[in-house]
Amino acid sequence: MDGGAHPTLFGWGSASTAGCGGGFCVIGVPADHGNGVSRGAARGPASVRRAARLLPVPRGAGIDAGDVPGCRAADPETVLSRLAEATCKAVEGGFRPLIIGGDHSITFAPVSVLQRRRDIGVVWFDAHTDFSPWAEGQGHSHKQVLRRIETLPGVKRVLQIGYRGLTAGDERHLGDKATVVTSEAARHLTSAELLALMPDDLDWYVSIDIDAIDPFHAPGTSAPVPDGMEPSTVREFLAVIVDGRRVVGADVVEVNPRLDVDDITSAIAARLLWTIADGL
Repeated sequence: MDGGAHPTLFGWGSASTAGCGGGFCVIGVPADHGNGVSRGAARGPASVRRAARLLPVPRGAGIDAGDVPGCRAADPETVLSRLAEATCKAVEGGFRPLIIGGDHSITFAPVSVLQRRRDIGVVWFDAHTDFSPWAEGQGHSHKQVLRRIETLPGVKRVLQIGYRGLTAGDERHLGDKATVVTSEAARHLTSAELLALMPDDLDWYVSIDIDAIDPFHAPGTSAPVPDGMEPSTVREFLAVIVDGRRVVGADVVEVNPRLDVDDITSAIAARLLWTIADGL
């Protein structure tokens, strides 16, 4: 992968210099073809990496494999195919993918790879359900990516946290696999209640759309929605999840530096990634 153009996350070495497997493998995906609302999330990986340089080195081991090549020019299906290949390579090397997007449609690729190895659950931090109608043959977008993920046979549970989006219909009920925790309910959710929603016999993938955070704190995203979660709440949830469940992969997506103010959204995203890495 293309690892030479950007600083490495948390000072982790590149994949080519890694001595052994273990911990997380960072993969950048500078692509935003799946977001038809506002382009700009392709700049996210570089901006989040820069912000991460201000953080201490996490306790968890890791390497930075750079960016998936050719994302800006490639179509969405090609981006997903290349990200799936990068995810397979990371997993085969004994690493867990830690992905920086890019728009939320990219999450389909790592989840599709991981669910083939073992049954998993998916934690979905997001202001929206991303469960818009989708029919066979339609392309990927950030609006329906969770609907597609839920159809994967190895995805057994979905926990959606932070919902408050405006939708054409009531999308709080996403099927038998899913539990939806609104942003208001999340403010009162205890650590024990959170883990009770996540069966411990499953591996878990954590996907964080930065718009789960209230736009007062994180304005740099394409579809901001008021009344979001506090950054500290999401960090606390992540620490609980990493400590109490086996996390096999994670991503932070929809950071749009073009809409940000003084890179504060990138800084929040970097801190969320750090929280995951530091807990392993």
